[in-house]
Amino acid sequence: MAEDSRKRYKIICPYCGKVQYACKSIFHEIGIYDAGNGGCLDCKKPMRLVYNPETDTMQADKWELIQNEKM
Repeated sequence: MAEDSRKRYKIICPYCGKVQYACKSIFHEIGIYDAGNGGCLDCKKPMRLVYNPETDTMQADKWELIQNEKM
């Protein structure tokens, strides 16, 4: 099996503060920059992963923020 050579972005869990790394999702790749998601490897809470193409960085937000934006 080939080694995964995709770029990894440093993220910080917005719940517990654990530093971890994530790759861009398919949504990020096609230009929907706020549609990534994942779970913290430590506290297991869901996170929204937002990619910023201008700075080539990724940020983890609390999943609940999505619910607040839709209201």
